[in-house]
Amino acid sequence: MEPGLDLRRETLIPRGPDGSFDKDWVQPATNIVTWQDRHWIYYSGSRERHDIYRIREGQSRWQCAIGLATLRLDGFVCLEAKDEPGLVLTKPFRLEAGTLDINVDAGRGEVSVEVLDRSGQPIDGYSQAQARPARAVDEVRYRPRWEDHPDLSALRGQVVRLRFRLRNARLYAFHVHR
Repeated sequence: MEPGLDLRRETLIPRGPDGSFDKDWVQPATNIVTWQDRHWIYYSGSRERHDIYRIREGQSRWQCAIGLATLRLDGFVCLEAKDEPGLVLTKPFRLEAGTLDINVDAGRGEVSVEVLDRSGQPIDGYSQAQARPARAVDEVRYRPRWEDHPDLSALRGQVVRLRFRLRNARLYAFHVHR
């Protein structure tokens, strides 16, 4: 594992507390429904471990119920910075469109986006000094801005890199479109 890389392996749907219908057994469905910017994950749950009761006279005392867990859009994985600022640098790519949306939770922090040329030099008008930091933002389609530019349309067709600066924030995804 690389130094500084935090690979937490959290349970997607943890078992419930004592007394809950899913305290001992959870099994998610094979499909995930995405609706209204949330992933909906239906699952079966039980208060008892699988096959704890043997079938007697054709009946089982093992009972299950259906639960629902939700997760933000693209919320399966994120890059997170805490008190110490973090940087995320993309590979160079040709900017085919002009609108940048980022899925970010900086509800207690901040995020900004700097645009660099192919070699990693800041592009005038889109540098860190011209980027408007977003504070207390938790959105799946946040649109970053720069002092003189509301979007990336002036850079369409160029090869660029994006450098995200995060503090107490989680970056889930970004999307360039239109």
